[in-house]
Amino acid sequence: MRRLSAAVVGVFALLLSSCSAGGSEYEYAIPEKICRINVSSSDVKSLLPPGKAVKENLRETPGESQSCGVIVDKRVDLAVSFSRQTGEVDIAREAADDYEELTRVSLGGAVSSAAVAEDGAVAWMACNPKPNQPQYETPASKAGRYTHLVLEIHAGDESYRPGHTDERRARIEKFLRAYVQELAKVWCE
Repeated sequence: MRRLSAAVVGVFALLLSSCSAGGSEYEYAIPEKICRINVSSSDVKSLLPPGKAVKENLRETPGESQSCGVIVDKRVDLAVSFSRQTGEVDIAREAADDYEELTRVSLGGAVSSAAVAEDGAVAWMACNPKPNQPQYETPASKAGRYTHLVLEIHAGDESYRPGHTDERRARIEKFLRAYVQELAKVWCE
């Protein structure tokens, strides 16, 4: 009887561990580009949940704006968008109502305003377009010269990883810092 009970407990423990392990595996390839911008797979993985499949939904106005949703198992878990702008704005103040507990951070360089929240981040940066990219809002009249980029990041629900608010903010900030650098290489002169 003891052997049978030990065997039943062993099988139950094996089944339980395989169920929980299956729920925490990344069965998909971690993206190395988001909105056609190079990213570190470790920075991206830290913001995405385990799952079976991943895809990216990209919308763009070439040279002016891009918006991407990284979808894991049919749910948007990371959204990134950026667009050209014509002037200076304090994005940390302007975006405060769109994020949870938005807190200013300093990124230096061309970034004049940035902030990180529990659910994403924003940055406003000086950015003159490259010669082959649109230069003006209204090209025919050469009105509205593009001089800046705004970047918005929305990270999905982390119910699979409860708590850890400070850790999550740190992961979002790390992604923001890396993404700003790569974005500037592709979109700024």
